[in-house]
Amino acid sequence: MTARRTVALLPLALLASGCGRTEPAGPEPSVHAVGANDPAWMVRWSPPPPPDADRMNYDEVTRTLTLYELRDDECWHVKLPGERSGRPVPTKHKLPNIDPAQVEVYYARANGKPSTPVTVRQILDSGQAHISFRR
Repeated sequence: MTARRTVALLPLALLASGCGRTEPAGPEPSVHAVGANDPAWMVRWSPPPPPDADRMNYDEVTRTLTLYELRDDECWHVKLPGERSGRPVPTKHKLPNIDPAQVEVYYARANGKPSTPVTVRQILDSGQAHISFRR
């Protein structure tokens, strides 16, 4: 075989042997590790967890929503039906006479990222003895 022919066939031999092929660095990620293998941008942009409905109360008689204290860099928001976004509210807030299933409650962090909301209906159904049931 001539040197020219050897040089011409060398790239084909390298491709056939798998040279230049990338192999995974380790084992396949577990499907059970939810979020563990998410890229950094996804982790940074995923919403904070929903508020704890068991720690909130809604008195249906007075229509007063009582929320728990948040960290200094977080604030409560209530979103009424037809509103594009929620408005900041204090830890005790009186709601208009609206279906509790249509009112969303969430908190927002200082960076503006809102949590996943819960509805006032979920707060009522959370199983806690609410203010409206106490005598």
